Amino acid sequence: MAKRIVFLFGLMGLWMQVGCKQNKYDDYSLVKLYPTKTKQIEALKFLDDPELGVEVLKNSRSFNDSTDVLVPQNRLTLLEQLIENEKLHYEVKRNYGRTFENIERTPKRRVLRGFGFYEYHSFPAIQEYIDSLPKRHPDLVTLQNLGTSFQGRRMKLVKISSDPFAGNPIIFVDAGIHAREWVAPAMALYLIHRLVNDPDARSELDGVDWYILPVVNPDGYEYTRSNRANRLWRKTRSKNSFFECVGVDGNRNYGFKWAVSGVSKNPCDMETYAGPKPFSEVETQMVRNIMMENSKRLKLYVSLHSYGQYLVYPWGYTGEYLPKEWKRLDSLARMVSDAVQRAGGQPFKVLSAGKWYAAAGGSDDFAFGAVGVPYSYTMELTSGYEFIFPERLLRIVLPQYYEGFRTFAAQIKKEFSPKYMPRHATSQEMMEQTVKNVY
Repeated sequence: MAKRIVFLFGLMGLWMQVGCKQNKYDDYSLVKLYPTKTKQIEALKFLDDPELGVEVLKNSRSFNDSTDVLVPQNRLTLLEQLIENEKLHYEVKRNYGRTFENIERTPKRRVLRGFGFYEYHSFPAIQEYIDSLPKRHPDLVTLQNLGTSFQGRRMKLVKISSDPFAGNPIIFVDAGIHAREWVAPAMALYLIHRLVNDPDARSELDGVDWYILPVVNPDGYEYTRSNRANRLWRKTRSKNSFFECVGVDGNRNYGFKWAVSGVSKNPCDMETYAGPKPFSEVETQMVRNIMMENSKRLKLYVSLHSYGQYLVYPWGYTGEYLPKEWKRLDSLARMVSDAVQRAGGQPFKVLSAGKWYAAAGGSDDFAFGAVGVPYSYTMELTSGYEFIFPERLLRIVLPQYYEGFRTFAAQIKKEFSPKYMPRHATSQEMMEQTVKNVY
């Protein structure tokens, strides 16, 4: 009898642990802090300390742009003191985790109908769709096997070209290095869909090749889908040989100015652990290899993320100075923002990535600084809803963002395509003309 009671208490303890895990964020509050002074922005940086017990979802990149913090009940006093001391404007959403109840989770396979492009899909469903592309569009699509993720998921690069032997400039787009940012893979898949199925997209393929990797971090992505408590997981799922903690922030893991700013060296940090060394993650190695193998033709790199509606360019590792080509980067970004706005979308906030919050080891800095890609950007999609962007709104925003990619393609074609680049103008002259058109 005593053994049975002990067994039952053990089951109750296990149930309580699982229950607590499933409801981790239910009693958390989302606090949005709006700095209006440089002093306030500096004060907010101390929230990144993992010892404080809060989770920073987004840092401010400008005045009146929010720093978003998830706060457990026992740490609310800390935030209240900060707000009072710094005279910060703020908003609070209570019981934030309970909003996860309404997340539209798609099943691993959608039965009796096709692959929807305004939906969030499992990685197996995404992979099945990718595998079908060369069969459906043999004249446009080839796949490159990249290997497997840490947990063994197959990863393939989608190559889209109407003339693969023309030596066209390459646009490389990746998404999903941060697991919780579901809208980023959705945008990458929509981009593929439009390029291969839309007759009007032939102009985007004429003179430009597209390489697209829809999910850079499939292990983390699937982990966010496995349980409501895991929905805000950010990192990869690799295991540290010396600690029990899991994962690395893939966008702090690239080997250009690695770990010089804005990173954690604590393997148990839930957000910005940069890894034990540059390119410690097999997934970031794959992205690096794509860039290096195609360095001569790669002219534009865009890494899709969420959230905040930013379009940022190097440098990310420092805010103290800009690359000498910053006007060219800035002008094209503003042209893309204008195109999205004309399509009915919100304009992007365009700036250097490190201006307000320096963070080293990003893929955009690596592409620009190490590989020599002339145009390199991080595109933070959507504003509002934080990382829980509703599936029902994809139908509105994805076509708007596509218009921005059409602008990207037009500029790359004009500047670098042998077919369209004026013979009397050098690449540098074309870049300078782009700047003049905006300024």
